Parts: sequence; C-alpha cells; structure tokens
Amino acid sequence: MPDLTDLLRNTDGPVRLKARWVLPISGPLFENGEVAFENGKLTYVGRARPDDGALDLGLAAILPGLVNVHAHLEYTVLRGLLEDMPFFPWIRGLTALKQFLTLDDWVTSATLGAAEMAAAGITTIGDACDAGASVSALASSGLRGTVFREVFGIENTPPVSQTLDLLKRQLAQMGSTLTRSSAESRVHLGISPHAPYTVRAELFGALASFADQNGYLQTIHLAESPAEEALFQIGGGPFKGMFERRGITWDTKNISPIAYAKQSGALDARTLAVHCVHASEDDITLLANAGASVAHCPRSNGKLGAGLAPLRQLRDRGLDIGLGTDSMVSGNSVDFFEEMRAAVYGARAREQDTGALTAKEALFLATLGGARALHRERELGSLEIGKQADLCVVRLDGIHHAPVGDDSPEAALVYSARASDVCLTVVAGQPVFDHGRFPTLDVARLRQSVTTARRKVRTEGEKILGEAKQQQRK
Repeated sequence: MPDLTDLLRNTDGPVRLKARWVLPISGPLFENGEVAFENGKLTYVGRARPDDGALDLGLAAILPGLVNVHAHLEYTVLRGLLEDMPFFPWIRGLTALKQFLTLDDWVTSATLGAAEMAAAGITTIGDACDAGASVSALASSGLRGTVFREVFGIENTPPVSQTLDLLKRQLAQMGSTLTRSSAESRVHLGISPHAPYTVRAELFGALASFADQNGYLQTIHLAESPAEEALFQIGGGPFKGMFERRGITWDTKNISPIAYAKQSGALDARTLAVHCVHASEDDITLLANAGASVAHCPRSNGKLGAGLAPLRQLRDRGLDIGLGTDSMVSGNSVDFFEEMRAAVYGARAREQDTGALTAKEALFLATLGGARALHRERELGSLEIGKQADLCVVRLDGIHHAPVGDDSPEAALVYSARASDVCLTVVAGQPVFDHGRFPTLDVARLRQSVTTARRKVRTEGEKILGEAKQQQRK
C-alpha cells in the first residue's frame, strides 16, 4: 500500500486520500469516499473525485482519529505486573511500585505508550499523570491530548495552600516543556484531583476553585469500585482499614462517592468523571446538573471486577461520554476496537437489551463523544471541513472481516476490527504511524529503555510483587 510519509515529501498543496469507506461520524458515511487536507486542516470530505490525484487506500475505512479520554501513559512499563487481583490490593501494589522509577523512566515509558496509541489509531488522549512525563511523550510523538496533573492529599498535611503552590509549579514546568517543543496547540493541561479516597474534602473544593479560575478541565476517578462504595456508604472496607493503619480519622459519610464529591465542591468546575460504575440515578442527576462529562472504561472495569457502568442511564441523561482504555496495568493494551466491543457487550449484558448500544453509537463514543467529553469537539472528533486533519485508516480486507468489510463498515469496525488493522494515523495532517513505521519516534530505542526500567522494578520491587502473587492465590 502507498506510504503517506513519502507522498508528503513530494506533494505541494492539498493531500488527498480515498478509500472504500469514509465515516465522518457527524454525518452519513460515503462509499468510495475521499478526504483532503492542507496546512493541517480538512478541506474536503465526500465522494471520491474522478481524477487520479488521490492516494488510494483500497478496501479500508477512513474515520476521525480515535479519542481516548482516560489513560495513564506513564504506567506502560508496569504492564502485566499486577494481574488477577482485586481492586484494593491492585491499587496498593501499583502505588508501591511507582517509587522505583525515575523521571527519565517515566518519560520513556509514557512515550512508548504514546507510540502504541498511535499504532492503534488514537490521535487524542486524556492522560492522568503523576510525574508529568506524558507532556514530553505527547510532544515528541506528535499526538494530541489533555494532560491532567494528579493531586493527592487525604491527610490534613500539608496545608491546602502548599499543595496548590506545588501544583502551580508543576503546571508551569509542564507548560515550559510544551513551549520548548512548540506543542501548545496540540497538548492542553488540566488537573486531576485523584479520587475521593485520596483527596480530602477541603482540598477537593480548593482544587475545583483553582481549575475554574484558571480555565482548566479537571478529571476525577469517581465511583469506580465496591471498595470505594463501602468506604463512603458504610464507613468500612479495605480503604477504612488502610486509613486506620495510617492514623487517618474517617467518619462514615452515608452518601455515595459522587454525592460526596458534589458536597465538597469538587464538581464546581468543568469535570471529566472517570468510571462512574457505581452511579445511582441520583448520582447521575448530580453529574448532569453539574455539566460533567464521563470517561467510560469497560475493559478496565471488568478486569478489576469493578462492575458494569450504567451506560444507558448516563447517555439518557445527556451526559457527554467518551471511551477510555485506562492504564496498561489494568487494560493491558490500547486496542480501542476491543474497548468499543466491551462497551457494546457490557451495556447489552447489563440491560439485557441488544438496543442498549449499537455499533454506530459505539463509534460515536470513540470519536466525537470523546472529543465532547474533553471539550475539544470544535477542532476534532469528526471529519468536517475546517476541523483538524486528525484521522486514522483501518484496513477491512483481512480474512477476519470477510465479507462484512465490503458492505457494512460500521459492523466491521466495531465487531471484528483490531488495532493491528490500523495502517495510518494522522494528526494535523502529519503521519504519526504509517504502515508499521513511526515517523516521529525511535521505537526500538524506547523499547530497550523500558525493558531496562522494567528489570529495575522487578528487582527492587521483588517483595511487593511477591505479596501481589499471594493475593492472586487467595
């Protein structure tokens, strides 16, 4: 198949791509369609024009770049280390292993994760990070995204003012990285008050005020697990035990985590609520009234035994919802086609209704729905003239597609496609993955660096990993 990278070297003016299918998402699909772009913006979306100036991609689908609204790129190096564990020991193990890695380790780990995203057709990422390494990863890879700097603080010290001062310095440093790499137009900054069980109420409210005053989108892990639900509803469970061991006083709240977030002022800024597995009708009303959006992570929720999120109810209330892969530690891969399938199957299983989510609706969640959840729908998420030339091309000529790829692209993409079917990923008109090549990254070097960091984690974290294996046997 022709190579876009080589074509760009020899082309002046608009670049044209044609394929059997073009799926704008915001409008009807085109059989034998074409897209064109120039200076990073889309200039044509429609039926293939008769002249021979377009790069013919054959039996394939051109669709908007996929939007992954919740990930943790930094954790790529930890993939596969904490398997088959309940949520609470899993998150404790993850927290403990983080201490063995340096900032350089986090940067190479996040950048390798960004390469995997590009190869999967993902062009935009909502990434929650602890070390700030994802900024460098997105800048160097050419991907687009919003990087949310995580904030923790369940104990009464340090004071809120000190935590905010540190956050301001971290954001300024991240902003400087973007300026030096000329990536400010692609990569936005946000904040992430981590979760109700890691951020006390006073700090929750202060962070929301800070986000609102400075125009930051914030993202919060909310109502994810039964352990979180037990802490807030009955004041018990493993989180309560951990607090007691650390000398943290915890009064029973007798409310849901989402109600607690609302009560503490955490929803008083633009908020992307992540997971919302254990969201009641009242919780969904709180989220809707607050104008929150939702990151739905069905594979991670399933793997960690968290449950099935009430996707139909969230959609019925009009919340903007996107899909997220979560981290490599909980989702293992960033195959967004698997994520779409998991969303469809989970919604239908929960509702016992095949109409709970269709293939077309799943594609919307993976593209324009995600762009809306990140408040970036004006520039991306659909193929429309004037929008950013962010797109991916998915081959539909594999044996696992035959014969559906010929006549039903939406079904082929959602029910049989794989990340390995992606042959081209473009951001702002520039290829970031092109038929097995990564024009912006040295993936071989990244893999070697991450392998070295992985050995260090396994060696220095031997005791922690041993305890994790004990949990697996229980």
